[in-house]
Amino acid sequence: MSMRKRAAFVLACALALPAALACGPDFPQNLLDDRKGSLLDMPEGTFAFEAAHLLPKPDDHLRVVEDDGSENPVELRVKAEARGLSDEEFRKVEAMRTASGPMTAAIAGKGLAPELFEYALGAIAFGAGDRDAASGHFRRVIALSPPDRPRRGLWALYMLGRTEAAGGNTDGAIAAFGQVRKHAASGEPDPLGLAVASLGEQARVHWHHGNIAAAVALYAQQAAHGSASGNASLLFVARALLAHPDLLDKALDDPLTQRLLAAYLYTRSNEFSQDWPLAGTGPASDDSGDDANAGRSSTAIGVEGFLAAVQKHGIDHFDGADRMAAGAYQAGRYALAGQLAARSTTPMAAWVRAKLALRAGDQATAMREYAVAAKGFPIDERWGEDDSETGAVRSPVCRVESERGVLALGRGEYVDAMARLYAGAADDWSDAAYVAERVLTVDELKDFVDRVAPVAPKPVRSAADGGTPVPPAAQLRLLLARRLLRIGRDEDALRYFDDPAFHAKAAALVAARHPGTTWTHIGRAMNLFRQAQLTRADGLELLGTELEPDYAMEDGEYALGSVPLKPKDFVGAGEPARVQASAAMPDARYHYRYLAADLAERSAALVPARSQAYAALMCQATAWMSDTDAQRAANSYRRYLRGGAWVAWGRNFGRACPPPDFASARWLPLQQHYHALRHWTKHGWPLLLAGLGALAILVAAIRSRRRKQD
Repeated sequence: MSMRKRAAFVLACALALPAALACGPDFPQNLLDDRKGSLLDMPEGTFAFEAAHLLPKPDDHLRVVEDDGSENPVELRVKAEARGLSDEEFRKVEAMRTASGPMTAAIAGKGLAPELFEYALGAIAFGAGDRDAASGHFRRVIALSPPDRPRRGLWALYMLGRTEAAGGNTDGAIAAFGQVRKHAASGEPDPLGLAVASLGEQARVHWHHGNIAAAVALYAQQAAHGSASGNASLLFVARALLAHPDLLDKALDDPLTQRLLAAYLYTRSNEFSQDWPLAGTGPASDDSGDDANAGRSSTAIGVEGFLAAVQKHGIDHFDGADRMAAGAYQAGRYALAGQLAARSTTPMAAWVRAKLALRAGDQATAMREYAVAAKGFPIDERWGEDDSETGAVRSPVCRVESERGVLALGRGEYVDAMARLYAGAADDWSDAAYVAERVLTVDELKDFVDRVAPVAPKPVRSAADGGTPVPPAAQLRLLLARRLLRIGRDEDALRYFDDPAFHAKAAALVAARHPGTTWTHIGRAMNLFRQAQLTRADGLELLGTELEPDYAMEDGEYALGSVPLKPKDFVGAGEPARVQASAAMPDARYHYRYLAADLAERSAALVPARSQAYAALMCQATAWMSDTDAQRAANSYRRYLRGGAWVAWGRNFGRACPPPDFASARWLPLQQHYHALRHWTKHGWPLLLAGLGALAILVAAIRSRRRKQD
């Protein structure tokens, strides 16, 4: 992948959340997995953001039009030249392009407007390396009055600049590129974004002539317009300067270049490794492409060398001290980081000071500096999209608030920790979910939700294609709803199931839990089985835990595991007990499947053991656990074997289960009594007569004995 591609980041818009900071899409960072590391380590920023903000964003409304590398260059050129031309004009231009020579091209373009004719001849000459001819043709286009060159006037100026640069006419090239921007700013059409591109072309001229400060300034202007090419060029310059220490001292005289190098240190410190090649191309080379990595210079300096060069130059005069402080902190140069951070009032400097205070064991100072940082970072500032490999920060305010939450959690300030982590929940939802689900009591969580998310936001859940981010407020309300439903606070739970589909399912489960008066065993069995069905079918949505063991946040597809709580690592004294008290019952993966199986077995206990319903219910209990807990499934099957009747479908027991026949089960006891009576009347009357005869003889004998005694 080219450096241009790698530098093309999309800055996401923030989501508006009630009583919470708006931070972006939900990709978890899991700061709580390593609390000490999260607080003491300085996360990396993104070079693309830093490069784009070396200078303020211009208000000249110049367009950025850049190729992402996905299309063929020839096809792009053809599309560009076809824009604004009639079919006949385009046919003639293409004929000129494919002609065997200038004379043939001139014949093929006969009848074209002068601007199209001269520009095409100039482009052909430029491609052939005939700079004098190309320059002449482009100048003739420029010499036309503006109404006569609406489609190619800006193109001709831009290509004249390139032609002059290629011929070594630095002044002519700079003048031409400046005219491109002047004409574009005055309103001349610029559909190809040549004005912004001219900044990079002019910067290249300065770079090749050793004017580093001028090159950096122009590349920074290009990047400030939103150009990925400008970002990539600045990255190239930073690498080249660090690969050539002889250039570095001179470059450090320029404040803007100082900020560039500080940004590079902060965001690209891994590239200082001896195993990572820096761009070895200096200003004297003709090769300045974005991917020019000629190998690490033998004199290239590492982090220590760079920091030493900065100190030698004088940190009192260093622009970009906050980023340099962050880079020095990452490198383990804490004293230097402190000196640099003390010189700056930016939120980044406050963030570094907070970490230095934590490293020194001064939590009070750390909390104050964190508050300064959180207040200073713009709420809508984003440094890039998720990068799980590097752990780069996306939203600094979200990250800072989340770190404040980690610190509050360690101090036992659980509600405050929830507030901080929720403020960063759009970037770090899993940590906020942990506190909401496992640390806060149900009533603490309910009070918090009623305060910060009293109404349902939109959307309340992701679109089917996963393209719609869910606001943290919706995630939090659903987490509370599930938690309330798990502990039997059914009516409270229904208030927080905002999605109509989820609410309907929850209402059905609540109705099954509260059926009214049920007098018969069969009626209660039917109701229990209805609960079992709903629990198994919709358990993840209605009862699943957001984190372990069910991981509803991952749609139950992944089990991310957990990190044991270590009291010394910013864990409050009361946190383990709270976590234990809030565990799912049972605390097992897909715990709602166990609940469904329990309900099915409770239902089976209320029907005759020899009924089809009993077999079907035990079959369901076995089936629901077969993929989750093989031992539990085997126990259910053995229970059926001990008391249940033979069924024709028994060979598929636990795999294919018919619906329980409750109607037959209702009458089975009467049927059993009836059949017993019939059996007795058919086979038991001789025994009855014999018994009666024996009884009569016994009575007669007793009476006879009494008479004799009398």
